[in-house]
Amino acid sequence: MSITNGSFITDDLNSILTSYRTISLHEMEESHLMSRFDEKYVFRISKLKDFLQKLQQHYRILSVNHQLLAQYENLYFDTPELKSYHDHHNDRATRYKIRFRRYTDSGDCFFEIKRKDNRGFTNKKRQSAKEFPKDLSDNQQEFVKTTLQADPGLLQPTLSNSFHRITLVNTGNRERLTLDIMIHFSNTARKEYLDEVVIAEVKQERHFYESAFKRLMQHERIFPLSFSKYCMGTLLTHPGIKYNRFKPKLTVINKLRNEPS
Repeated sequence: MSITNGSFITDDLNSILTSYRTISLHEMEESHLMSRFDEKYVFRISKLKDFLQKLQQHYRILSVNHQLLAQYENLYFDTPELKSYHDHHNDRATRYKIRFRRYTDSGDCFFEIKRKDNRGFTNKKRQSAKEFPKDLSDNQQEFVKTTLQADPGLLQPTLSNSFHRITLVNTGNRERLTLDIMIHFSNTARKEYLDEVVIAEVKQERHFYESAFKRLMQHERIFPLSFSKYCMGTLLTHPGIKYNRFKPKLTVINKLRNEPS
């Protein structure tokens, strides 16, 4: 499969996506997973069509305004010393990410704080926003203070990120599976692209091992990988940054990027 900026969704991939039963945003949000357990997997994009075909009977696909492939834009905030990145790198049990997220197709925008605790449980809080700012508003700074007890005055934009997402939902076990493709990163100095890679994330309110996707990954010998788009994007766009604990993840990503099609 050839995925490019000009035509990243081919006719045969489109045929597979449109063969899924759809679920609306309203139906999906009835079981909204703002607090959940997450598990990530990465694989070569050439496997995407085959995997989607094998998963079809187990999931419905999110359709928003008849669109099955959604575009997202993120703007991450961190301290000048990149505290959020280094907390993750140093394997702090409790850590957070702060970002603005825009759903490009609908225009909706949110200011979000994602916090992971020492049980591996992710809690996301958010509030509506109008745009991606250079500085946090008074209201957004207060939101940071009350959510994290952190000093918002130190925060600044550090990384931009865009990608396209396929969202699959199993309402029976309250499981959501997102498949992110065409992942791009940029900051004021550098741009990096992960066009050859799919980042999949299973989101469940509790660990459920009878997941069709998890069974498929086990069969394909693709194993869970603790992975943060923010951390990988920061690593790729900040030459010389400390990354020794992320080296195995970077090795996996580079192998997928350089694998023959």
